[in-house]
Amino acid sequence: MNIPQAIMHLHPQANPLADFIVQDDSDGNGPYIAKWNLESPEPTPEQLQSAWEAMQPTPEQVLSHSKQSKTEELNSKCNTTILSGFKSKALGSEHTYDYDYEAQTNLNSTLNAIAAGIATEPILWKASGMPQPHSFEQFKTLNADGLAHKNVNISKYWELKTALSEAQTEEEISSITW
Repeated sequence: MNIPQAIMHLHPQANPLADFIVQDDSDGNGPYIAKWNLESPEPTPEQLQSAWEAMQPTPEQVLSHSKQSKTEELNSKCNTTILSGFKSKALGSEHTYDYDYEAQTNLNSTLNAIAAGIATEPILWKASGMPQPHSFEQFKTLNADGLAHKNVNISKYWELKTALSEAQTEEEISSITW
């Protein structure tokens, strides 16, 4: 039991070190209330233990918190995976392409320019770290590969999120990995 936390649970307006002091003399007897300056009576060990037990989360709360933490982890890993880039054979051989937010915006803008008939061939686009010329068809393939990369990872996220919503134990939650 954490005596200061139990006291704060019983007396939320109390000011530690001013209204009470908890001390441990390192004599093997553990911590105790050394000073009590509140008007209400000093709580008994039983009252402190009861307050401590009332503060503990229920198994449902623990499971809910674990699910929330796992959701945040999965979301972060999904984003990181998407933004880390993808591979495409749009140029005939495999190249790596950036897919951070700026790259996605630029891909979409360029695709819109092709559709509007205002882009000119070839389109220089960074492939494996170097600008390389892409025909309109190669660029469309590149864009489709990027979108597929994004959609595969989003689908994976939702599959794992579904498994997470069905999880009933901490072990089931921890077994869900990206």
